Amino acid sequence: MCGCASVAVSPDRRVTISEDLGDRISVTDVRLVRVVDGYPTFQVNVVNNTSGDLGVEWKVVWTDADGVAYDTLVSSWNKLMIGPNAAAALKNTCPRRDAADLSCHIRRLR
Repeated sequence: MCGCASVAVSPDRRVTISEDLGDRISVTDVRLVRVVDGYPTFQVNVVNNTSGDLGVEWKVVWTDADGVAYDTLVSSWNKLMIGPNAAAALKNTCPRRDAADLSCHIRRLR
């Protein structure tokens, strides 16, 4: 979906890490919270495995029961600078209650 090849770094099928990040970043935790009558919230925790700052872009694409992506503002790329050997939480809340699935894409800052 993001036009990037993925590496087997993520422990969760919903998270795709672009090949250009290699082993510079690791996924440590993935959570999806669905509150009754609320909006689903997704969070992926990552760690910068380098001794320097690491710029990444990330986005979450929410889909309906048929796999069709919702075209929303929250599906745009977000920029983030992660400090040396630091952790970061990438968090996104779907603007619709009826989301059935999602995919999270992480790539090197362009």
